[in-house]
Amino acid sequence: MTKTRLEAFSDGMFAIIITILILELKVPHIDNNSIESFFNALVKLLPKFLSFAFSFFLIAVFWVNHHHILHHVKEVNTKFLWLNILFLFFTCLFPFITAFIGDYNQNPFVVSLYPLNMLFSGLVLRKLWKFAFVESKIAPNMLSTKQIKQELGRYNISSLINIALIGVSFIWLPATLIAIMLMPLFFVIPDIIKN
Repeated sequence: MTKTRLEAFSDGMFAIIITILILELKVPHIDNNSIESFFNALVKLLPKFLSFAFSFFLIAVFWVNHHHILHHVKEVNTKFLWLNILFLFFTCLFPFITAFIGDYNQNPFVVSLYPLNMLFSGLVLRKLWKFAFVESKIAPNMLSTKQIKQELGRYNISSLINIALIGVSFIWLPATLIAIMLMPLFFVIPDIIKN
């Protein structure tokens, strides 16, 4: 498979994943034409909307990171293809987990699935990055040892946060939900500052 086909396939998967996310937001039933009925319907929709919003931005972060990796890759090999497919597999689970949390946001077992999937997605994306830039010759390594350590460190910190959030889900659910919503900022803010 060529790099172009891999990019097209991956971008198509990301587009489908985000489309499936929005399909979970159903138009609410409004009992009558009163403003109270309107706001009650919106309040009932809020958990699903928040689940959609943070999943949308998390998937956007994954897509941007994936794009940065593929931008530098000159050729793809079988190992890179399978790592990419494994990354897309975990990313494809987000619409299901998002819908699950939208319906059962008070269940710690359900909520813990989100950081668990973020952990697996992040670990595979870390491996994809490391394989492309450090372990193989498919991307030119113009990074210093310090830059490599910083990038891998960021992935490692993300993994540790997700492991902690899995446990916190069973102790203090609101903290886990807030941390999940803020997690995309962990990747976005350093990129904005760097550029």
